[in-house]
Amino acid sequence: MRTLDARAWQTRFTEFRTPVLSAFPRLHRQDVEAAGGDFDALVHMIQRQSGLSATEVHERLSEIEIDADDDGSADSEPPGAAERPRASLEQLRVGFGFEESERLRIVELLRKLDRQLQRFPAEGVELELTVKDRDTTAQKVTLEAWLPNIPRIVVTSKEHSLRDALMDVREDLWRQIKESLDRRRR
Repeated sequence: MRTLDARAWQTRFTEFRTPVLSAFPRLHRQDVEAAGGDFDALVHMIQRQSGLSATEVHERLSEIEIDADDDGSADSEPPGAAERPRASLEQLRVGFGFEESERLRIVELLRKLDRQLQRFPAEGVELELTVKDRDTTAQKVTLEAWLPNIPRIVVTSKEHSLRDALMDVREDLWRQIKESLDRRRR
């Protein structure tokens, strides 16, 4: 196992990115990507989002681990390995405008997407759901998906009912994943 420190982040930040986002759900994926291999920028970003001190952030980051061979390279399974975990809605991060306590209800409403997501390996998929101006006529729900070999997909809904908006982004993401896969096959 390899723990997260400045050197590990500089050389392997793409592998640590998903565990960091899981440990600090208020972080935005784009901000973490923009930090690149700059560990100090990551720590500062987490401090701003969480209110933790730099020491506390370092302690929390040092608890994050990834698998590594003795030579320091990440474990890699042969392509198409049957035991490989598949993507699912369990990877959904609820972001701005949602509370973590709402996550189970949201996942149940979006559950249909699991059939599309299971086509992808779990380690290559990230999903983030946000809402702006919640419970107003200007409400906007956004669902972003990062999938392997497919450009980032962003779907939005301005439905006034939160439930209707979630169903709307669910159907739109389903359709866009299907269209992207169809284009790839051509």
